[in-house]
Amino acid sequence: MYCKHCGKELNDDANFCDGCGGAVQGETINNQTAERENFNKEAANQKASNADDVKKDSGNKVIFMLAYLGILFFLPLVSCPESKAGRFHANQGLILLITGFAGHFILGILYYILSWRLWGLISFLFTLWGLALLALVIIGMANAGKGEEKPLPFIGGIRIIK
Repeated sequence: MYCKHCGKELNDDANFCDGCGGAVQGETINNQTAERENFNKEAANQKASNADDVKKDSGNKVIFMLAYLGILFFLPLVSCPESKAGRFHANQGLILLITGFAGHFILGILYYILSWRLWGLISFLFTLWGLALLALVIIGMANAGKGEEKPLPFIGGIRIIK
C-alpha cells in the first residue's frame, strides 16, 4: 500500500503514514495501488514496443551508416520511411553534407583571395577541414552501427528532417 498524500510505501496494517502523518484510507490507497500497477504495465508495454522498434531498425544499420557518406543521406528515408532512427540518421547525414559544402565554399573563397600570399596556410586549412569531416563521418557511422541516436559533435543539434 502507498500513502495517498506523499506516495510512501506503507505496511498493510498501518493507520497513519510514517512519512507525512496522514490518515490511511483503504479504498483510496488500493485504487492508487491499482493505478500504479496500470502505469507500470503501460511502461513495460512501451519498453517492449521500443524494443521491437530497435529490432526492426537493427536490420537497417548498414543503411543508417551509409547515410553519413555525403549524398547518400536519403537512403534511410527511402528504405524505411516510418523509422524514427532512420529520420535521425538521415538528418545527421544531411547536416554533415551541408556543413562540408559550406566549409569548402568558405575555404575556396579564402583560397581565391589569398592564394598567392598564404597558399600554404589555406592548403593546411583544407586538410584540417577534410580531417574534421572524416572524424564526424566515422563518429556518425560508429553510432549508427551501435544502434545509438547520438547527435554529432558541434553540428548534431540542428534539425532539418523531422
